[in-house]
Amino acid sequence: MTLNNNTIKHQVTYSDVINIGLPVWEGLVRLLVCLYFCLLFPLPLSAQSDSLKQEIEAYRNAPQYVKKGMPPLPDASCFLPAPTDESDTRFVSDSCMYEWGKTFRGTLRGDTAIADAGYAISYFLRRFSPAVNLNLTKETHPQLTQLLLSVMNAGNNSIQKAKKRFARRRPYHHFKEGTPIPHDEYPDDFTSYPSGHAVRAWMAAMALSAVSPENADAIMKIGYEIGQSRVILGFHYQSDVDAARLAASATFARLCAEKKFHKAIENAKKELK
Repeated sequence: MTLNNNTIKHQVTYSDVINIGLPVWEGLVRLLVCLYFCLLFPLPLSAQSDSLKQEIEAYRNAPQYVKKGMPPLPDASCFLPAPTDESDTRFVSDSCMYEWGKTFRGTLRGDTAIADAGYAISYFLRRFSPAVNLNLTKETHPQLTQLLLSVMNAGNNSIQKAKKRFARRRPYHHFKEGTPIPHDEYPDDFTSYPSGHAVRAWMAAMALSAVSPENADAIMKIGYEIGQSRVILGFHYQSDVDAARLAASATFARLCAEKKFHKAIENAKKELK
């Protein structure tokens, strides 16, 4: 990918929620966007209204469409290639994308990336709300909420063995540079590949696209951007995010073989009418 001033300017002034931002008004626009997220979106971990423990329980308690005795969910450790070693010449691609991501820190796009680090289902619902022109909440859309919790949990489960098998260091370990979210950094966190945030975002985007196919383009765009946010923040390499999307696609395909999954999609569709 070739970067130039026009490319960077377009990305920097682009907001995932509101499409404003002339360079001369950058400071004011960033302030307005930050206020927007503070008012409408739960921020990562410490600012979320529900505790992380409660959020994890919500995912674990979501419906399971693939149970014991059935053909299991795909195991990403069986079909994903090993991540490129840091001494390999192919690592240059990940290095370049790491530098690309850093260019957005301290910008509108960088602010959105920080917000995208959240785990709460309420954040995902509101993040995708503009794509379907609705205010999605747990209270107004309980069936959709359970569907998204379920698919994101399935996607996350499908990559756990891969994370352990490959035990890849995170970019901030290799480059010895801090991230915009220092409280999320851990010296012994070698779970960079594949990206958990990216797999959850891609699973959510595919499920919501099945529920609202007429808005699929806008939905998938947001799902893609959430994954790229991990590169911008320096918590994942581009190849971590790419692998996550592949794993998510395989998991979603497996879920599509279950009638209960199709029923859940139909129930969620009724809530959007």
